[in-house]
Formats: sequence, structure tokens, C-alpha cells
Amino acid sequence: MLLENFEIPDLKAEITAIGDPFFHGNTSLYIEEIINNKSNHKVFIAERGGNVAGFLILSSVMDEAEIIEVAVAENFRRNGIASGLMSEIFDWCLKNGITQIFLEVRESNFPARECYRKFGFSENGCRKNYYRNPVENALLMSKKIVLPTFSI
Repeated sequence: MLLENFEIPDLKAEITAIGDPFFHGNTSLYIEEIINNKSNHKVFIAERGGNVAGFLILSSVMDEAEIIEVAVAENFRRNGIASGLMSEIFDWCLKNGITQIFLEVRESNFPARECYRKFGFSENGCRKNYYRNPVENALLMSKKIVLPTFSI
């Protein structure tokens, strides 16, 4: 579900708590910027039992988008939460004229890499020693969004 800016403050603590422990400071900053209308980032969440089970932060400029962060609460992993969030952003991108999505992922994050591949992302670059705690490469991935074509 795409959150409206006015909905985000009530969920900020839940969203920040399930993010990557080395990304939390940035997650909090992104959320503050969104709340204060200082960015065009979008926050998508998945809820289970009234709690935030996962979230995805998406940035878009013109016809491109970048997945900033995807996180799923540990007790909800391997239950299709990330896949549901990905499907939702693809729908949003199609409706909003986005033609390509980019992301970066830790080289060791095999579950995320597999999820992205399942959704048609391909690896197209590497940023050496990009991440800290621990130092690790970032793999760059992208996916073209193709509008469905209909023949008459």
C-alpha cells in the first residue's frame, strides 16, 4: 500500500525498526524528508496483523525510478512480502510513466538478489567497497518497465 505523507509519521518508528541495521539512520532521514515534503520519495508498506511487515522506499525522476531500500521484518521473511511490494511498485511505475527501475544490493545478499532476478532485474555493474560495516561491494541492477501492448 502506498502511504500518503500524512500517514507516515504514525508508522515512522515501525518502518525504521525493520530496516537494515546499518541503514537505519538513512531510513529515518528519508522518512523525515518525505514527511516534510522535501523529497519525492514514495513509501510502500505491507501490513500483517495491523503491523508493518515490510516496506519499500522508491525515488522517481521523470521516467526513471530507484529502489532506495526494501526491508521485511525478520518474522515475516520468506512469506512473499518483498514480492508483494515489488509487484505494487511495478503497477505504480506503469501508471506513472516510469520506464526503468534501478537498485543496488549488497553482493552477499543472495535472497534479495534472487528476488530481484525473479522480477526481471539484471546485474549491470558493481561499486567496489561501497557498503560499510562490513565493507562490501554493491551490485547494480536494473529493469526496463515495458508497457503492455494490445493489438486490435
